[in-house]
Amino acid sequence: MQKFWLLLFLLAPGLGFAANAASEAPVQSYDVYKSWLIACDNTLSCEAKGFNQDGDRTELTISREAGPKGAISATIGSEARFGLDQVKVDGATVRLGPGWQRKDGEDGTVISTSSLADIQDLVRRLRNGKAIGLPDGKSIPLDGFVAALLRMDARQGRAGNETALLDRGNRLASAVPPAPPLPKVPARKVTETLAKGEAQKLIDRARRDGAEILSSEECDDKVESMTPSAYALDKARALVLIPCIMGAYQGSYLGFLVGRPDGPATLLTLPIPYQGNQPGQATVTDLTEADFAPETGTLAMSAKGRGLADCGMAASWIWNGKAFVLAALSSQDACGGLEPGDWPVLFRSAQ
Repeated sequence: MQKFWLLLFLLAPGLGFAANAASEAPVQSYDVYKSWLIACDNTLSCEAKGFNQDGDRTELTISREAGPKGAISATIGSEARFGLDQVKVDGATVRLGPGWQRKDGEDGTVISTSSLADIQDLVRRLRNGKAIGLPDGKSIPLDGFVAALLRMDARQGRAGNETALLDRGNRLASAVPPAPPLPKVPARKVTETLAKGEAQKLIDRARRDGAEILSSEECDDKVESMTPSAYALDKARALVLIPCIMGAYQGSYLGFLVGRPDGPATLLTLPIPYQGNQPGQATVTDLTEADFAPETGTLAMSAKGRGLADCGMAASWIWNGKAFVLAALSSQDACGGLEPGDWPVLFRSAQ
Protein backbone atom coordinates (compact mmCIF):
# COMPACT_ATOMS: atom_id res chain seq x y z
CA MET A 1 0.00 0.00 0.00
CA GLN A 2 3.05 2.25 -0.13
CA LYS A 3 2.05 3.47 -3.60
CA PHE A 4 -1.49 4.30 -2.43
CA TRP A 5 -0.25 6.52 0.37
CA LEU A 6 2.02 8.24 -2.12
CA LEU A 7 -1.13 8.89 -4.16
CA LEU A 8 -2.93 10.40 -1.17
CA PHE A 9 0.15 12.52 -0.42
CA LEU A 10 -0.11 13.93 -3.93
CA LEU A 11 -3.78 14.62 -3.30
CA ALA A 12 -3.09 16.69 -0.18
CA PRO A 13 -3.94 20.40 -0.46
CA GLY A 14 -1.41 22.42 -2.40
CA LEU A 15 0.70 19.36 -3.24
CA GLY A 16 -0.75 17.66 -6.25
CA PHE A 17 -3.30 16.92 -8.94
CA ALA A 18 -3.60 20.60 -9.74
CA ALA A 19 -4.03 21.88 -13.26
CA ASN A 20 -1.04 22.62 -15.42
CA ALA A 21 0.17 26.19 -14.93
CA ALA A 22 -0.54 27.01 -18.56
CA SER A 23 -4.18 25.87 -18.35
CA GLU A 24 -7.19 27.21 -16.52
CA ALA A 25 -7.37 26.00 -12.92
CA PRO A 26 -10.21 23.56 -12.19
CA VAL A 27 -13.18 24.78 -10.19
CA GLN A 28 -12.97 21.98 -7.62
CA SER A 29 -10.91 22.40 -4.45
CA TYR A 30 -9.95 20.43 -1.34
CA ASP A 31 -8.67 22.19 1.77
CA VAL A 32 -7.80 21.01 5.28
CA TYR A 33 -8.01 23.16 8.40
CA LYS A 34 -6.80 21.15 11.41
CA SER A 35 -9.62 18.65 12.19
CA TRP A 36 -11.80 19.87 9.31
CA LEU A 37 -11.83 19.41 5.56
CA ILE A 38 -13.78 21.38 2.99
CA ALA A 39 -14.24 19.96 -0.51
CA CYS A 40 -15.99 21.70 -3.41
CA ASP A 41 -16.70 19.94 -6.69
CA ASN A 42 -16.77 21.29 -10.24
CA THR A 43 -20.31 22.65 -9.73
CA LEU A 44 -19.20 24.36 -6.48
CA SER A 45 -21.30 22.03 -4.38
CA CYS A 46 -19.31 21.96 -1.15
CA GLU A 47 -19.01 19.65 1.84
CA ALA A 48 -17.38 20.57 5.13
CA LYS A 49 -16.66 17.67 7.45
CA GLY A 50 -15.15 17.44 10.92
CA PHE A 51 -14.30 14.28 12.86
CA ASN A 52 -11.86 12.71 15.28
CA GLN A 53 -9.00 10.78 13.73
CA ASP A 54 -8.53 8.54 16.77
CA GLY A 55 -11.00 5.79 15.79
CA ASP A 56 -14.20 7.46 17.04
CA ARG A 57 -16.94 7.05 14.43
CA THR A 58 -18.47 10.50 14.82
CA GLU A 59 -18.77 13.46 12.47
CA LEU A 60 -20.46 16.74 11.69
CA THR A 61 -21.06 17.40 7.99
CA ILE A 62 -22.46 20.50 6.32
CA SER A 63 -23.22 20.14 2.60
CA ARG A 64 -24.38 22.92 0.32
CA GLU A 65 -25.09 23.40 -3.38
CA ALA A 66 -23.97 26.57 -5.14
CA GLY A 67 -26.27 29.33 -6.33
CA PRO A 68 -28.85 31.63 -4.70
CA LYS A 69 -31.21 28.75 -3.89
CA GLY A 70 -28.61 26.04 -3.35
CA ALA A 71 -29.91 23.29 -1.07
CA ILE A 72 -28.19 22.87 2.29
CA SER A 73 -28.08 20.10 4.88
CA ALA A 74 -26.29 19.36 8.13
CA THR A 75 -25.85 16.02 9.88
CA ILE A 76 -24.35 15.02 13.21
CA GLY A 77 -23.71 11.30 13.48
CA SER A 78 -22.20 8.91 15.99
CA GLU A 79 -21.93 5.18 16.59
CA ALA A 80 -23.35 6.01 20.02
CA ARG A 81 -27.09 6.48 20.51
CA PHE A 82 -28.05 10.05 21.38
CA GLY A 83 -31.07 12.33 21.43
CA LEU A 84 -31.70 15.80 20.09
CA ASP A 85 -31.26 17.16 23.61
CA GLN A 86 -27.90 15.44 24.16
CA VAL A 87 -25.72 17.52 21.83
CA LYS A 88 -23.30 19.68 23.81
CA VAL A 89 -20.55 22.15 23.07
CA ASP A 90 -17.85 22.48 25.72
CA GLY A 91 -20.21 20.87 28.23
CA ALA A 92 -23.20 23.14 27.58
CA THR A 93 -26.33 21.73 25.92
CA VAL A 94 -27.01 23.07 22.42
CA ARG A 95 -30.64 23.95 21.78
CA LEU A 96 -31.34 22.73 18.26
CA GLY A 97 -33.91 24.36 16.00
CA PRO A 98 -37.28 22.80 15.11
CA GLY A 99 -36.10 21.44 11.76
CA TRP A 100 -33.76 18.83 13.25
CA GLN A 101 -34.78 15.17 12.95
CA ARG A 102 -33.35 12.04 14.51
CA LYS A 103 -32.82 8.65 12.91
CA ASP A 104 -31.50 5.58 14.74
CA GLY A 105 -29.89 2.72 12.83
CA GLU A 106 -27.88 -0.42 13.51
CA ASP A 107 -24.69 1.61 13.52
CA GLY A 108 -25.78 4.48 15.76
CA THR A 109 -27.68 7.75 15.49
CA VAL A 110 -27.79 10.51 12.90
CA ILE A 111 -29.58 13.82 13.36
CA SER A 112 -30.08 16.14 10.40
CA THR A 113 -31.75 19.26 9.08
CA SER A 114 -32.15 21.00 5.73
CA SER A 115 -33.20 24.33 7.29
CA LEU A 116 -30.80 27.19 6.56
CA ALA A 117 -32.00 29.06 9.64
CA ASP A 118 -31.36 26.05 11.88
CA ILE A 119 -27.90 25.52 10.42
CA GLN A 120 -26.96 29.20 10.74
CA ASP A 121 -28.09 29.04 14.36
CA LEU A 122 -26.00 25.91 14.98
CA VAL A 123 -22.96 27.57 13.40
CA ARG A 124 -23.42 30.59 15.67
CA ARG A 125 -23.48 28.33 18.74
CA LEU A 126 -20.43 26.33 17.66
CA ARG A 127 -18.16 29.00 16.21
CA ASN A 128 -16.35 29.76 19.48
CA GLY A 129 -16.41 26.20 20.82
CA LYS A 130 -13.66 23.63 21.17
CA ALA A 131 -15.61 20.39 20.72
CA ILE A 132 -19.08 18.90 20.31
CA GLY A 133 -19.80 16.40 23.05
CA LEU A 134 -22.02 13.34 22.61
CA PRO A 135 -22.92 10.41 24.92
CA ASP A 136 -20.44 7.61 25.64
CA GLY A 137 -17.55 10.04 25.58
CA LYS A 138 -17.84 10.68 21.84
CA SER A 139 -16.79 14.08 20.53
CA ILE A 140 -16.24 16.10 17.36
CA PRO A 141 -13.40 18.65 17.42
CA LEU A 142 -14.15 22.19 16.29
CA ASP A 143 -10.60 23.35 15.61
CA GLY A 144 -10.71 24.41 11.97
CA PHE A 145 -14.54 24.63 11.92
CA VAL A 146 -14.67 28.41 11.39
CA ALA A 147 -11.95 28.38 8.71
CA ALA A 148 -13.70 25.58 6.79
CA LEU A 149 -17.06 27.40 6.74
CA LEU A 150 -15.46 30.70 5.78
CA ARG A 151 -13.86 28.85 2.89
CA MET A 152 -17.26 27.46 1.87
CA ASP A 153 -18.85 30.92 1.96
CA ALA A 154 -15.99 32.34 -0.10
CA ARG A 155 -15.97 29.56 -2.69
CA GLN A 156 -19.70 29.94 -3.33
CA GLY A 157 -19.58 33.75 -3.42
CA ARG A 158 -21.63 34.19 -0.25
CA ALA A 159 -19.31 36.52 1.68
CA GLY A 160 -21.36 39.42 3.02
CA ASN A 161 -24.59 37.72 1.92
CA GLU A 162 -27.65 36.90 3.97
CA THR A 163 -27.25 33.24 2.96
CA ALA A 164 -23.69 32.94 4.33
CA LEU A 165 -22.98 30.57 7.18
CA LEU A 166 -20.36 32.73 8.90
CA ASP A 167 -19.48 35.79 6.83
CA ARG A 168 -23.04 37.13 6.83
CA GLY A 169 -24.11 40.56 5.61
CA ASN A 170 -26.99 42.45 4.04
CA ARG A 171 -26.52 41.42 0.41
CA LEU A 172 -29.56 39.60 -0.96
CA ALA A 173 -29.56 35.91 -1.89
CA SER A 174 -30.06 36.91 -5.54
CA ALA A 175 -26.51 38.32 -5.55
CA VAL A 176 -24.97 34.85 -5.07
CA PRO A 177 -23.36 33.62 -8.34
CA PRO A 178 -25.06 30.69 -10.11
CA ALA A 179 -23.54 27.23 -10.01
CA PRO A 180 -21.13 26.34 -12.83
CA PRO A 181 -22.77 24.08 -15.42
CA LEU A 182 -22.67 20.32 -14.96
CA PRO A 183 -20.59 18.80 -17.78
CA LYS A 184 -22.06 15.98 -19.85
CA VAL A 185 -19.99 12.83 -20.15
CA PRO A 186 -22.37 10.31 -21.73
CA ALA A 187 -21.89 6.58 -21.42
CA ARG A 188 -20.66 5.03 -24.64
CA LYS A 189 -21.11 1.32 -25.19
CA VAL A 190 -18.11 -0.45 -26.69
CA THR A 191 -19.44 -2.82 -29.35
CA GLU A 192 -16.10 -4.01 -30.74
CA THR A 193 -14.89 -7.38 -29.41
CA LEU A 194 -11.59 -9.23 -29.41
CA ALA A 195 -10.90 -12.12 -31.73
CA LYS A 196 -10.29 -15.59 -30.33
CA GLY A 197 -6.85 -15.70 -28.71
CA GLU A 198 -6.27 -11.96 -29.17
CA ALA A 199 -6.53 -11.10 -25.47
CA GLN A 200 -3.42 -13.06 -24.50
CA LYS A 201 -1.43 -11.56 -27.38
CA LEU A 202 -2.38 -8.05 -26.25
CA ILE A 203 -1.45 -8.85 -22.63
CA ASP A 204 1.92 -10.28 -23.72
CA ARG A 205 2.64 -7.18 -25.81
CA ALA A 206 1.74 -4.86 -22.93
CA ARG A 207 4.11 -6.76 -20.63
CA ARG A 208 6.87 -6.65 -23.25
CA ASP A 209 6.54 -3.02 -24.27
CA GLY A 210 5.86 -1.90 -20.71
CA ALA A 211 8.61 -3.96 -19.06
CA GLU A 212 10.66 -0.93 -18.08
CA ILE A 213 7.62 0.84 -16.63
CA LEU A 214 6.49 -2.25 -14.71
CA SER A 215 9.98 -2.53 -13.26
CA SER A 216 10.22 1.15 -12.29
CA GLU A 217 6.84 0.89 -10.55
CA GLU A 218 8.18 -2.14 -8.63
CA CYS A 219 5.35 -4.33 -9.88
CA ASP A 220 5.45 -8.01 -8.95
CA ASP A 221 6.19 -10.36 -11.83
CA LYS A 222 3.18 -12.46 -10.87
CA VAL A 223 0.32 -11.57 -8.57
CA GLU A 224 -1.40 -14.82 -7.62
CA SER A 225 -4.81 -13.39 -6.68
CA MET A 226 -5.08 -11.00 -9.67
CA THR A 227 -5.36 -11.68 -13.36
CA PRO A 228 -4.56 -9.45 -16.36
CA SER A 229 -7.38 -8.55 -18.72
CA ALA A 230 -7.84 -7.09 -22.20
CA TYR A 231 -10.78 -5.27 -23.79
CA ALA A 232 -11.39 -3.97 -27.29
CA LEU A 233 -12.01 -0.21 -27.44
CA ASP A 234 -12.35 0.04 -31.23
CA LYS A 235 -10.89 -1.62 -34.29
CA ALA A 236 -7.49 0.02 -33.73
CA ARG A 237 -7.06 0.04 -29.94
CA ALA A 238 -7.47 -2.14 -26.87
CA LEU A 239 -7.25 -1.59 -23.13
CA VAL A 240 -5.02 -3.94 -21.14
CA LEU A 241 -4.89 -4.04 -17.33
CA ILE A 242 -1.74 -5.59 -15.88
CA PRO A 243 -1.64 -6.50 -12.14
CA CYS A 244 1.08 -4.63 -10.28
CA ILE A 245 0.88 -5.08 -6.50
CA MET A 246 -1.52 -6.90 -4.15
CA GLY A 247 -1.74 -5.45 -0.65
CA ALA A 248 -3.59 -6.56 2.45
CA TYR A 249 -7.06 -5.76 1.08
CA GLN A 250 -6.73 -4.33 -2.44
CA GLY A 251 -4.64 -4.61 -5.55
CA SER A 252 -3.32 -2.13 -8.10
CA TYR A 253 -3.01 -2.32 -11.88
CA LEU A 254 -1.24 -0.42 -14.61
CA GLY A 255 -3.28 0.22 -17.73
CA PHE A 256 -1.95 0.16 -21.29
CA LEU A 257 -3.43 1.22 -24.61
CA VAL A 258 -2.36 -1.37 -27.16
CA GLY A 259 -2.62 -1.04 -30.94
CA ARG A 260 -4.60 -3.67 -32.82
CA PRO A 261 -3.69 -5.97 -34.37
CA ASP A 262 0.08 -5.55 -33.89
CA GLY A 263 0.64 -2.01 -32.64
CA PRO A 264 2.76 -0.95 -29.65
CA ALA A 265 1.59 -0.64 -26.03
CA THR A 266 1.73 2.70 -24.21
CA LEU A 267 1.09 3.44 -20.55
CA LEU A 268 -2.44 4.69 -19.88
CA THR A 269 -2.32 8.10 -18.20
CA LEU A 270 -5.69 9.31 -16.91
CA PRO A 271 -6.73 12.91 -16.19
CA ILE A 272 -7.63 14.08 -12.68
CA PRO A 273 -7.96 17.88 -12.65
CA TYR A 274 -7.87 18.03 -8.88
CA GLN A 275 -7.50 21.26 -6.97
CA GLY A 276 -5.96 24.19 -8.78
CA ASN A 277 -4.13 25.26 -5.62
CA GLN A 278 -0.71 24.96 -7.27
CA PRO A 279 0.59 23.90 -10.68
CA GLY A 280 1.57 20.25 -10.61
CA GLN A 281 0.58 16.70 -11.40
CA ALA A 282 -2.88 16.30 -12.91
CA THR A 283 -2.85 12.66 -13.95
CA VAL A 284 -2.86 9.18 -12.45
CA THR A 285 -1.45 5.88 -13.74
CA ASP A 286 -1.73 3.59 -10.70
CA LEU A 287 -5.24 2.08 -10.78
CA THR A 288 -6.39 0.39 -7.57
CA GLU A 289 -9.15 -2.22 -7.90
CA ALA A 290 -9.52 -1.26 -11.56
CA ASP A 291 -12.49 -2.50 -13.58
CA PHE A 292 -13.71 -1.83 -17.11
CA ALA A 293 -17.38 -2.11 -18.16
CA PRO A 294 -17.73 -2.30 -21.98
CA GLU A 295 -21.50 -1.82 -21.79
CA THR A 296 -20.95 1.79 -20.70
CA GLY A 297 -17.33 2.31 -21.72
CA THR A 298 -16.44 3.05 -18.09
CA LEU A 299 -13.07 2.44 -16.45
CA ALA A 300 -13.36 2.74 -12.66
CA MET A 301 -11.00 2.50 -9.70
CA SER A 302 -11.37 2.70 -5.91
CA ALA A 303 -8.47 2.97 -3.49
CA LYS A 304 -9.06 2.60 0.25
CA GLY A 305 -6.59 4.31 2.57
CA ARG A 306 -7.14 1.50 5.05
CA GLY A 307 -9.45 -1.48 5.45
CA LEU A 308 -12.20 0.54 7.14
CA ALA A 309 -12.65 2.55 3.90
CA ASP A 310 -12.95 5.73 5.95
CA CYS A 311 -10.46 7.45 3.64
CA GLY A 312 -9.43 6.97 0.04
CA MET A 313 -10.19 7.91 -3.54
CA ALA A 314 -12.59 6.67 -6.21
CA ALA A 315 -12.78 7.78 -9.84
CA SER A 316 -14.26 6.76 -13.16
CA TRP A 317 -13.54 7.64 -16.78
CA ILE A 318 -15.56 7.01 -19.95
CA TRP A 319 -14.06 6.12 -23.31
CA ASN A 320 -15.41 8.71 -25.76
CA GLY A 321 -13.99 7.07 -28.87
CA LYS A 322 -10.70 8.97 -28.67
CA ALA A 323 -9.66 9.04 -25.01
CA PHE A 324 -10.79 8.31 -21.46
CA VAL A 325 -12.61 11.36 -20.05
CA LEU A 326 -13.09 11.95 -16.31
CA ALA A 327 -16.70 11.31 -15.28
CA ALA A 328 -16.54 11.18 -11.47
CA LEU A 329 -14.06 11.72 -8.63
CA SER A 330 -14.37 11.55 -4.85
CA SER A 331 -11.61 11.66 -2.27
CA GLN A 332 -10.87 11.95 1.43
CA ASP A 333 -7.31 12.22 2.68
CA ALA A 334 -7.70 12.01 6.48
CA CYS A 335 -9.12 8.77 7.85
CA GLY A 336 -12.23 8.99 10.03
CA GLY A 337 -15.91 9.77 10.02
CA LEU A 338 -19.08 7.74 10.21
CA GLU A 339 -19.71 5.82 6.98
CA PRO A 340 -17.19 3.70 5.01
CA GLY A 341 -16.65 5.04 1.50
CA ASP A 342 -18.43 8.32 2.23
CA TRP A 343 -15.77 10.50 0.60
CA PRO A 344 -16.46 14.07 -0.57
CA VAL A 345 -17.25 14.50 -4.27
CA LEU A 346 -14.72 16.56 -6.24
CA PHE A 347 -15.97 16.01 -9.79
CA ARG A 348 -19.34 14.96 -11.15
CA SER A 349 -20.93 14.80 -14.57
CA ALA A 350 -24.26 14.06 -16.23
CA GLN A 351 -24.97 11.32 -18.72
